[in-house]
Amino acid sequence: MLKATYAIYRPLQERASKDGVEVHKDIAYGDDPRHLLDLFVPKRRPTKKAPVVVYFHGGGYVGGARSPLPGLVYDNVPTFFARNGIIGANATYRLAPQHRWPSGAEDVGRTVAWLRENAAQYGGDPDRVFVMGQSAGASHVATWTFMERVHGAVGPGVAGAILLSGVYASYHPVFNPSGKPSPNHLAYFGDDVSKYAEMSPLGAIKPDHPAIYLCVTEFDPYPLSWPSSALLEALVKCDRRMPWFRVLRDHNHVSPAIQINTSVDTLGPELLEFIASVS
Repeated sequence: MLKATYAIYRPLQERASKDGVEVHKDIAYGDDPRHLLDLFVPKRRPTKKAPVVVYFHGGGYVGGARSPLPGLVYDNVPTFFARNGIIGANATYRLAPQHRWPSGAEDVGRTVAWLRENAAQYGGDPDRVFVMGQSAGASHVATWTFMERVHGAVGPGVAGAILLSGVYASYHPVFNPSGKPSPNHLAYFGDDVSKYAEMSPLGAIKPDHPAIYLCVTEFDPYPLSWPSSALLEALVKCDRRMPWFRVLRDHNHVSPAIQINTSVDTLGPELLEFIASVS
């Protein structure tokens, strides 16, 4: 699926405009070799402090890269934001099995801390940091955003979270009747399934959480679409209203982020509206 999707969108990304963006590569936000981010800044600095959006890739907790097709995927995401006057970032995080839960979410927090400390020198607003993730990246973003046992009493320090097809409940008999989590989930969450519920953000949602944009696709497989519907239900019960929510028709699990900044982008413009509504 991933290679086929790359093949569809690569020519579109090659033709997509990347003008007006200044890129700062391989910035360390921590001590681990994977504690790296790339920063995408508008060459024409905004007249007032700009929002900051950082993207976290997927990879099933055990793999993934921030630039599998350098300059195209997933550099397209922060490129899009920088072209629209927003500071964009693209970050990697530690992987299982060497690093288990909640290492990915902790690395989201480390990235947020670095951006809050350093965004101003690039024209960014440290009080308007948005975290964005896809699949496992969305799982880490949601864990950091909602779970006080991970982000601590001071809060997550973000204005909003953009969640694309994440896994917010790593094991549940409803969608996994075999009774055993997948090998990559065992690698990240461990062998004791009885503790999995404690590691899910679904039960940690409280009022006054950051603004949420939640997205799922028509062709997300059931073990990935079910957690998104469960998160939507939890948010509605908590807030007594719908969050920003989108079902992307004609898209698969990985295509929403890959389409951003192309001529067929159906997600990026709405994300700009979401960010503006929070700012």
